[in-house]
Amino acid sequence: MTPDPELLRRWRAGDREAGNELLTRHFGSVRRFFASKVAGADVEDLVQRTFAGCVEAAERFRGDARFSTFLFSIARRQLYRHFRDSARDGARTEPDLSLSSVLELGQSPSSIVAGAEMEALLLQALQRVPVDQQTMLELHYWEDLSAAEIAEVLEIQPGNVRTRLHRARAALRSALQELVGHESDQEDVDEVARVLGRKV
Repeated sequence: MTPDPELLRRWRAGDREAGNELLTRHFGSVRRFFASKVAGADVEDLVQRTFAGCVEAAERFRGDARFSTFLFSIARRQLYRHFRDSARDGARTEPDLSLSSVLELGQSPSSIVAGAEMEALLLQALQRVPVDQQTMLELHYWEDLSAAEIAEVLEIQPGNVRTRLHRARAALRSALQELVGHESDQEDVDEVARVLGRKV
């Protein structure tokens, strides 16, 4: 498999096939990024906007980070623009995505196909934590981005990632506990906490 930097180099040199291969390679991750946060029709629109933004910004990519980090930075900006634009008419302030969850923003995200009950529960809980925290958790656990890469995507200092990730996991555990709601399912919450605790 041709590495991303080589595909990007060839794309910049005019090889459209290399560009298509690069974008196809990352399509699933970008789509998953949006599918857990916005409604179905908006997912496709945001994926298209992200890849269009990638095409426009490809010349500015310095190559000092992974291509996926660059792509998720664009996706995050598109998502936040979408939330700002979708805010209610007459709202005096923009939504604070460090405090508001996708459910509080009035979104009804499409369900990621979850074969296991625990995966469905995890997705519901993710949609209840603030968008910043949800994004951080997904980039860390689903996309396997490093702390430095997460910092770049979220435009924060790398030293803040560990603390924010700890808070995000705590918020997710709390959301899971609210969903489970009774003692017999406490094992489910503990299992997710163990899975999330394996990293960082």
